Amino acid sequence: MTTPNNPSSETTPEVGLPDNLTDALSQFVLDKKNSRGIKKSMDGHEEIIRFIEWYGRDRKISDLAPSLVEGYAKEFAQRGADAQKKLLPLKEFLVFMNRRRWTEQNLATHLRAIRSRRAAGSRQSGASLNAANGPRLSEEGYNRLVSELEGFREERVRVVEDIRRAMADKDFRENAPLDAAKERQGFVEAKIRELESELTNAQILSGENSNIRSVVGSSITIKDVASGKRINYILVDKREADVASGKISTVSPVGQALLDRVVGEQVEITVPKGTMRYLVEKIGD
Repeated sequence: MTTPNNPSSETTPEVGLPDNLTDALSQFVLDKKNSRGIKKSMDGHEEIIRFIEWYGRDRKISDLAPSLVEGYAKEFAQRGADAQKKLLPLKEFLVFMNRRRWTEQNLATHLRAIRSRRAAGSRQSGASLNAANGPRLSEEGYNRLVSELEGFREERVRVVEDIRRAMADKDFRENAPLDAAKERQGFVEAKIRELESELTNAQILSGENSNIRSVVGSSITIKDVASGKRINYILVDKREADVASGKISTVSPVGQALLDRVVGEQVEITVPKGTMRYLVEKIGD
């Protein structure tokens, strides 16, 4: 492996393209160690190693193709109902490699465990519905949810310790700390289930936005037909909405109106002031 001439650059990897996935995993663990600490850097390590063993320790990263990732997901699905959840660390690893430009495309989008018809049974329609309703997230949004999930998992440990200490007081009749800790535990567990479900069904959008029709993830420039004022928006899933940054949810009235549009099209948007008419000037980067 080689070291780039400008190691301080934020847009290039700290090292050159690793020889294989084992070397890539070492860099992934180091990155997590620097950002999340030693303990968190090892979370899900074993699942990534299983994928590396399946793929081949000495095979080059450049040989890793979408069809191979999909094939692994299908085999992995045989492990049962929790298979998709267990794939989360591997999905994060694949996102990391794409962010480092070690893969040409985001292979995490091809990592969805597909249950066989026999295994799926009557749950097949429900699983399809969950996948269809799953959040469409950018890599930044996906990683933010991962960090949020890890935060609640860490809090889960602290809450259990709070309950243990509160239960040391044998008088349970008026134990306010115990009641508060148990209430918090219920909230934390609910958030963990919610985030795990969202990450399991998430579709990770590639960095390429459509320049033909506006979709989730598109950057869109519109011009007020009356005033000539231009506005820039990024259409995002509701979990990534941030009006201050120009990121608007596609379930909001404005976001809905700007979906599936083409350059040159006029759009009427109803706002509290009345109906505004805009011209779509640009879609894409």
